[in-house]
Amino acid sequence: MSEPRSSNNWRRARVTVNPDALSNNLNRVRALSPNSQVMAVIKANAYGHGMLTVAEQLDAADMFAVVMPGEAFALRASGCRKPLLVLHGFNRVEELENFSELSISTVIHQRQQLNHLMESKLSRPVDAWLKVDTGMHRLGISMQDVDDYFTRLRSSENVAKVYLMSHFANADDISNDLNNNQLESFIKVTNDIDVDCSMANSAAIFRLPKSHFEVVRPGIMLYGSSPFTDVTAAELGLQAAMQFESELIDIKQLKAGDAVGYGSTFVAEQDMTMGVVAAGYGDGYPRHAKNATPVWINGRRCGLLGRVSMDSISIDLTGVEADIGDRVVLWGKELCVDEIASASESIAYELLCNAGAAYFSTQE
Repeated sequence: MSEPRSSNNWRRARVTVNPDALSNNLNRVRALSPNSQVMAVIKANAYGHGMLTVAEQLDAADMFAVVMPGEAFALRASGCRKPLLVLHGFNRVEELENFSELSISTVIHQRQQLNHLMESKLSRPVDAWLKVDTGMHRLGISMQDVDDYFTRLRSSENVAKVYLMSHFANADDISNDLNNNQLESFIKVTNDIDVDCSMANSAAIFRLPKSHFEVVRPGIMLYGSSPFTDVTAAELGLQAAMQFESELIDIKQLKAGDAVGYGSTFVAEQDMTMGVVAAGYGDGYPRHAKNATPVWINGRRCGLLGRVSMDSISIDLTGVEADIGDRVVLWGKELCVDEIASASESIAYELLCNAGAAYFSTQE
């Protein structure tokens, strides 16, 4: 396990990252898409796992993707020489010039970016990834504009290589008709163009093999979370990369009728044993986790009691052998983050990012 690096290392709750799990998950990507290059998505501080640390541990990937220019600059400053793509591209000419100097690729998703790239005098050409909106209606140019953009990019001295890319809106729901509609639209606009393409995210890597093309872009699966609600990470052959743990700091006996925590949202129906764990929303644990949300201690799953506080949670220790100071797993190898996310009416992406934010920084 990597050691957490943070100014918050005086807190009992802690996050570590398992490099073997990251390697296993990358190998799953390779096995599922053997004919594609792998662009590992390490945006948002590698989904809370520490961007610089994860970049070192995923060095076997073919390239990396981030969202913000600053993330790419930090990777280059750390010594990362891997091909890098900035998914939001650039907003200012100064950023584009830095991309050129540092060999960073850019997404082009709107007209102003195209014009800046055409009109600039760059020290060296950059790779341009033209993003096409096939139905998600977030970032991307219209399908009608692809020929114009592509022709201009390919003819520009500022551009080394042009790629085409798009993004699924519902790849996690294989029954959604929009998936095939998006894929067919993307194939239609790229069919007569000699160009490398990218469309598959984690969900599509598993369930939409026709979308793999030349480059796949795994994100959440690299960190050991399932992109689906109907199948677990373990069933997909994924391993938890983040281990989120703390300690038991108190054990007390409740009487029937005793209420627990702010708002008294849990009331004991019978005598029971309660434990207090040093972890709360100040550590990135989800505040809206419901009663009975599981934690793991000494080989047993124990349910949450009452509201999550800033620095602590209460758990049901009835019938469990435990002592103050015992290790408590909030999620990780013993307990999948997807289960905690479901009990919190959230998604694993948010939980991982929030927990990691308390323990890692992009400066690391």
